[in-house]
Amino acid sequence: RSGSNAEYGKQWYQRRVRGHLQSGEEECLYLLETVELDLPSVAEESSTCTQSSEDDTASIVLLADPTARDRYFVRHNTGIHSVFLPAVQRLEHFVKADDGELNLECECVVEHMLCVQPVGAGDPTCLFGSTVVQDPMLGANLLVLISNAEFISLPVRSVHREEIPLLSAGDKASHCASPMKQVHTQQFSQKLQGIMARNVSNPLLRCGNSAGMSQKALLELLMKCTQVFREEYIAKQSKARGELLHHMSLLQEQHSQHKIEMSELQSTLSELGTEADKLNSRSSAISKRQQLLRQRVSVVMREVQNLLPDLTTAEVSLKEEMTTMSRSLKSLQQDAQQLQQKLKFQTKATKNLPSLSKDQQGTVRAILAANDTKINSMVSKIKAANAQFT
Repeated sequence: RSGSNAEYGKQWYQRRVRGHLQSGEEECLYLLETVELDLPSVAEESSTCTQSSEDDTASIVLLADPTARDRYFVRHNTGIHSVFLPAVQRLEHFVKADDGELNLECECVVEHMLCVQPVGAGDPTCLFGSTVVQDPMLGANLLVLISNAEFISLPVRSVHREEIPLLSAGDKASHCASPMKQVHTQQFSQKLQGIMARNVSNPLLRCGNSAGMSQKALLELLMKCTQVFREEYIAKQSKARGELLHHMSLLQEQHSQHKIEMSELQSTLSELGTEADKLNSRSSAISKRQQLLRQRVSVVMREVQNLLPDLTTAEVSLKEEMTTMSRSLKSLQQDAQQLQQKLKFQTKATKNLPSLSKDQQGTVRAILAANDTKINSMVSKIKAANAQFT
């Protein structure tokens, strides 16, 4: 099962399906797994059954299951086995897929369905034929014909063995996360199902001549069946019971711990309730005090407003006139500064002027005297205004 062999098998299968297999190319057979069937001692001894083929005592016939492509029914003289081959499906998927890995590391599932010679060659009963009958209402059944002209109908079950239903299977799962999940990642129901899973089962026993059996053979058959029931049922049930008791003890301890935590939480909740009542009373007292302070502030504001003097109409008009005079005073001060600058400029300019005649000098003096008179009157007004406002 090396990589080169697997790739070669894939190419050969694709060419065979597409019809491109060359005539000279040989077919290859790969052995993936060997299965040892549990056959009675009749396979080693001669049998009284007469069939048309040679060496009928060791003949094995394969019957394909029409309900499952990966299962075959193995028919022999002593009974019928069911063999499920999961490697077939993986091989088909590997061949059909464009890219993938071939993983055939999977064991087949063998189930002993029918045994007609449970004690070996002493029982002359053997199989004559078998076929799968499909019925839309009853389902698929394996119909077997044995040597005493009796038909046996075996129901064809699912490929995988059905899981054992638990008593708590119908309960709804709790939404709260349990601390036990941190310790045990697998669910307890899955663990129980793994413990109760049966790997071996007793087949259907059909004996044609029970009177000819010895007591020793019957005892061995009974002990073998009892051992299977003991190992696959009683032992696993007792183990599952022990796991249930252990799990119940853990749950009881956890329940008691939860009770302690709940009591602590109840005490903490009562303490928080008392603290909340205290905070509520303090909050109501603070709100009342804030309301009183607002009332006092409003009273003080009314008192201050009442203490403010009220102006008469004359005082209001005088205030407006003083405001207007202060504005005009500022403008007059600006005009006086401008006149002073002009006077300084004129005095500097007169020094550089040529000599004037008497008439011109008289005119200039008259203008200057008039300006001087205006300036003096404006200065006197400014001083009077300043004295009045100060």
